[in-house]
Amino acid sequence: MNNKVPKELIARQEHQRQTTINTVMRAISELRAEGHRLTIKNLMDYTGLSRSVFGKKHIRAVLVSQGIIASEACEAESTPPESTAKQRMKRKLEENDQQIRRLTEENTALKSECEMLRGKLFLLMQRQSLE
Repeated sequence: MNNKVPKELIARQEHQRQTTINTVMRAISELRAEGHRLTIKNLMDYTGLSRSVFGKKHIRAVLVSQGIIASEACEAESTPPESTAKQRMKRKLEENDQQIRRLTEENTALKSECEMLRGKLFLLMQRQSLE
């Protein structure tokens, strides 16, 4: 039995890889020129390519070389998915904690401002009733 992959198939796959790389490179340069943020989501919207395409090694290499993703992101592919999910959940938890702290501080400041304005309103109403 012949276990070798036909040369035509290899050539077609390589051609498709190059076409995809060119599409992504063109999208990156055009999004940069237009001043858009370079994210995988924006690239997906612009190119019409699926999310799984941006997970392929040859496209990841382009994204790393263009500074869109960190090189650690490529190495993270080799880590077990559950640890990556755990890290994502931890990061999300930390972001939520930061947002809670920020909103609590903002709420405290607004309550303080509200108390001050109530006091001013009370004083104005007293003055008006004396007149």
